[in-house]
Amino acid sequence: MKKVIAILMALSIISLLCGCGGSESAKPSKKVKAVDSQGDSEIVEDVDDSDTDDSDIGGSNGASEGGSSNGGKDSLTADGEVAVGDAVYDLDFNANEIDSVEYKTYGSTLKTKWYAARVEGFNGVGKSDKAAETMRNKILSTKNTADLYKIKGTTYYISPKGNDDNDGKTPKTAFKTVDSDAFSSLVKPGDAVLFERGGVWRLTSSIKAREGVTYGSYGSGEKPAFYMSPYNYAREEFWLPSKRENIWKVSAADTDIGLVVFNEGEIVGRKQSSGIIALEKNGDYYYNKEQDTVYVYCDKGNPGKVFKDIEIGFRQSIISVTRAKNVTIDNLKLKYSGTFGISLSNSDNSKITNCEIGFIGGAYQNVTEMLRYGNGIQQWNSVYNQKVENNWIYQIYDAGLTWQGDYSWTVNNDEGRIDQYKDISYCNNLFEYCSFSIEFWHSSDSKTMITLAPVENFVCSNNISRFAGYGWGVQRTDHMGEHILCYNRAFKNAKKCKIQNNIFDLSYSYMVRWNFLSKRDNGDWDISGNTYYQKAAKANEGIWFGTARNATNQVSLQACVDTFDTNPKHVEWITG
Repeated sequence: MKKVIAILMALSIISLLCGCGGSESAKPSKKVKAVDSQGDSEIVEDVDDSDTDDSDIGGSNGASEGGSSNGGKDSLTADGEVAVGDAVYDLDFNANEIDSVEYKTYGSTLKTKWYAARVEGFNGVGKSDKAAETMRNKILSTKNTADLYKIKGTTYYISPKGNDDNDGKTPKTAFKTVDSDAFSSLVKPGDAVLFERGGVWRLTSSIKAREGVTYGSYGSGEKPAFYMSPYNYAREEFWLPSKRENIWKVSAADTDIGLVVFNEGEIVGRKQSSGIIALEKNGDYYYNKEQDTVYVYCDKGNPGKVFKDIEIGFRQSIISVTRAKNVTIDNLKLKYSGTFGISLSNSDNSKITNCEIGFIGGAYQNVTEMLRYGNGIQQWNSVYNQKVENNWIYQIYDAGLTWQGDYSWTVNNDEGRIDQYKDISYCNNLFEYCSFSIEFWHSSDSKTMITLAPVENFVCSNNISRFAGYGWGVQRTDHMGEHILCYNRAFKNAKKCKIQNNIFDLSYSYMVRWNFLSKRDNGDWDISGNTYYQKAAKANEGIWFGTARNATNQVSLQACVDTFDTNPKHVEWITG
């Protein structure tokens, strides 16, 4: 039990001392110890005074009505000790004596059949399995960034084995963390920041990309990984039992927790909002923000002992690109964020290539309304000259890849320009188990329902979209699943836009959901040459393009597709 108290206290002190983003090296020291007020280091009781039957139940917004005088949170005393309720624990902690870190990277196996099998008896097998495997392997085995892009400025290297006192200019003198000079005043437009393959960097806040900088990989092995989960929580000493049977708790301090992933997808926790009284099945979890505590149901014992990997996704984007033009993001693995893998805004000339992005979303966008969100890659309000190509995007709560915007910004943004969506390339990407693979919209006038923002040369081609709506987004109260989602937006100003040569392989709901008033309001779109596979789902939905059309067999599926695609390559209704 000594280790239990020690590690939890270390987590709290590290969070307080390091308010900015953390790295893989920010782990508890083995030298942490805990004693009670009598000096007894063998504490065996549950020390969280706020862990009462009443406070465990929680309110509608996760707030506790019970608890200690400090609201269930840990606090520092004047002597640097940590107080939990009325108990005080001494921390023998030296931030410079962190023990060496295990940089264990986990395989890129997509372990999803466990969950897919719960959705309409789906077995996780589609018609594009071989094509998807070929594309996935190609994405995972791409060359390093310096072999793909010309670096005009200085190249800086970051490695788990590096040191932030180095100059960062060679692999042998690499920096170590994302808090190094390469992310502050040192890096300039034209420079590159390259991360060593096989490394894992764990974060508690977003990496903020700088204008004109290329971020990518070097070395050999798996793509360098960034997890918005500050620890692998599969450690027995991290967890304490609550006073309710089979419910365990762990410390995690953020505005919200979007997802909890066990063994890389063997279980994805089902988020509950009404307190731990609602936790009934293995993996069910509840986040109490007032206590900075995640409660998890596990009837097999301590979760840290039962599982080899537990990731807790904080409500932070992994990479933020805001008012930064000419940014390139290449060859990175981005996982376990409660919001976005990559979030862009006012970022022209951006490139996102050869990345792996998985298990994203689920945090509350609006806590009052309990509205959950989260996209793999999102561009907000205006996109000009953007390339998103050759990426593997999977297990996303909302959209795998999306551009979207607010009507009020169409002619009234702070740069005084009209929002536009121009010269956008979404090509050669693999989407698997996203609620929506590709989503695009710019909110329209509420009366005309027509989007005023011009859309020109937006191309979606040669993508493979599989199993839309069959991933962990099944938790949505509005369980849907579309390869393309546009909703009630008509693009009267669209010019030279294309959706061509894609494979759409099985969706839980409509293969395409795109509402508009009439085809004459939809602008210039060339939609042709795509392949469609579908089978019976709960609603037998086919395509919603202008109006809803259901499909129940080969004939009706063909009729649905013909309303959307002028010359489909292949259409097949799957039976059995």
